[in-house]
Amino acid sequence: MKAPRAGLRYLVAALWLGGLVAIGAIGAPSAFSVVPQKMLAAELASRMFHQIAIAGAACAGVLLVLERAREPTLERSTPLLLVAAALALDIVGAFGVAPRLIAAAAAGAADAGLWHVAASAIYVAQTVCVLSYVWTLPQRA
Repeated sequence: MKAPRAGLRYLVAALWLGGLVAIGAIGAPSAFSVVPQKMLAAELASRMFHQIAIAGAACAGVLLVLERAREPTLERSTPLLLVAAALALDIVGAFGVAPRLIAAAAAGAADAGLWHVAASAIYVAQTVCVLSYVWTLPQRA
């Protein structure tokens, strides 16, 4: 029964990482280069980031269950902590920082740039956590 679970871990992690990279490196930059109105492009990018946040939370939930089933006696393992950290960053970014960034940008507030830096840093940190998790998968197979 370990082989199907291992395959599922690979699939879910690859989908999550692929979504993060695709939206961060292709989707959002393309929105700003194609859509002439900046706020409309921001709305489109925001929608993409929100969608990957929801998908990421689902992926994290599946991976947490699979990791816990794989090593039920260990309270803390590096893979489990990487997934938990990525989930925490996902939640903070999507529901803590992103709404403030959107509000600041819509109002033309001076701190919109700082919120953008915070959102970007959280997104990159989340991506690094998921990438690190994927990196550990072959070592544990």
